[in-house]
Amino acid sequence: MHPLEHIKSFAKMTPEIEATLSNLMIERTFKKGEIIRGAVNLANCSYYIKQGAARLFITTNGKEHTLSFSFDNEFIVAPLHTIKEHPDTITIQFIETTEVIYLPITRIKNILKDSSGANTTHPQGEHAPQIPETTIETISALLFLNTALSRYTSFLEERIYIMQTLNAPQRYQWLINRYPRISKSATTTQIASYLGLTKETLYRIRNNKY
Repeated sequence: MHPLEHIKSFAKMTPEIEATLSNLMIERTFKKGEIIRGAVNLANCSYYIKQGAARLFITTNGKEHTLSFSFDNEFIVAPLHTIKEHPDTITIQFIETTEVIYLPITRIKNILKDSSGANTTHPQGEHAPQIPETTIETISALLFLNTALSRYTSFLEERIYIMQTLNAPQRYQWLINRYPRISKSATTTQIASYLGLTKETLYRIRNNKY
């Protein structure tokens, strides 16, 4: 699914806004193992996985901590707090060959800055003037970001519920159901880190010895 389809599920778009948003998006294919690292890179773009898989992680004291996995038709969202606390080690790693659609945040900031002084009001009874191009771009960019944040909020709510109410085997089963390819795409260490388990515990769960 293209991110435009996600956006359409939240809001109606005029042809002009849809075309503008499409022009703002950039598509790229990342090979398995490629990474995007650092606060500058993650804060400057919003990423959407068209097809493939990635994980978001940080490194503390030489140890990687997996924060999230993203597969087909999902946004990759790095929490601002995490970016600020771990600006040098926060990383997106592609765990499959992945088709990504991304929108440069710096471009959005420039759009917002350029359009902040735009005046779209008009006297009552007069025909509304044509919407400035910068305003259309602003609406388009905000729709993309709003959709990404809405999807991420929904994911966070689900993850918090899972982590607080399910036991270790149930959490693992939830992950397998949600991401059927994860056992082939991610390592045992990465999955255990995401679930808050040790590798040994995860091995026992997989061998029905937990």
